[in-house]
Amino acid sequence: MKKYFKFIVIFCLLTGSSLFATTKSGTTVAQFLKIGINARTMGMGESGVANSTGLSSLQYNPACLARFNVQEITFSQSKWLVDTDFMNFSASMNFNQFGVIGLHVTHLDYGDEKVRTINEPTGNGEYWDAQDLNIGISYAKNLTDKFSIGGQFKFISQQIWHMKSSTMAIDLGALFITPFKDIRLGMSITNFGGKMMLEGRDVRFYDDPDETIYGNNDQIPAMYELNKWPIPLTFRVGLAGELIDSQGIKWTLSVDALHPSDNSEYLDVGTELGLFRKLYLRAGMRTLFAEDQEGGLSMGIGIQQAFTPALKIKVDYAWIDYGVFEYVNMLSVSLVY
Repeated sequence: MKKYFKFIVIFCLLTGSSLFATTKSGTTVAQFLKIGINARTMGMGESGVANSTGLSSLQYNPACLARFNVQEITFSQSKWLVDTDFMNFSASMNFNQFGVIGLHVTHLDYGDEKVRTINEPTGNGEYWDAQDLNIGISYAKNLTDKFSIGGQFKFISQQIWHMKSSTMAIDLGALFITPFKDIRLGMSITNFGGKMMLEGRDVRFYDDPDETIYGNNDQIPAMYELNKWPIPLTFRVGLAGELIDSQGIKWTLSVDALHPSDNSEYLDVGTELGLFRKLYLRAGMRTLFAEDQEGGLSMGIGIQQAFTPALKIKVDYAWIDYGVFEYVNMLSVSLVY
């Protein structure tokens, strides 16, 4: 057992050492990567690094995927902030002693608007749009009955009108079930990858390098110089466990501590009360102690119905407060078999 504690310590040092630096608010791109992909975890304040139930582990800690002994497919949808549309599709496949494979696709659509110019303020007949995309493939395995590891490879893309940017990233995670009442200790590093820079025809133009010279070529191809920006690297560590775990009632409490590369440290705290494995009530607080926090309270409800011993349907709903942006709703529908 000592070797697994040693692994955890080394993992924390390797993943956390580069993060403990000056806060850099507003210096990362691909902020959509921070949006929770599942209504269950969103309803619990996004405290998901040690909460090993549901496909939200594909975002918070891929090691939790190893604890799935079933297959699951989940679709989540939300009318996100400022009239954007958020969608996520997730799935997992259990190969028993060979581990578990997961897949998820996240898409954020900003819609389209008229292209307006100084000469044509009501529109010139064209429309511009923007969208974000994240595709991830995960693998997780139980090394023992108490210790699991997992990783994820991701393709991340952002597009606005004629401009696009993309990069690759990985997530790494570990989950340890402690001897004390099976409390789960989880940790992960997410979005460890390259930087992003927009490219496309909108930065290309023709220029006259010296307007004081008459008769020279005034159609020299040129390009605006753009900067590369990092994606939001985040280190998480957290605990989750059951305060009550009986046949009819299951009360879970979870807490995550986060160290993001683009903000101050904060906590996510959540709880879930399950009644007879059919009805689930949830509440949580996001971004506790974060700088410039907007909102934080979240609540949710879930219903699970078994049609056969091997087939279940789950429907989860979450309400999330975002302060001056008011609130958003998220709905997830899952098929478990």
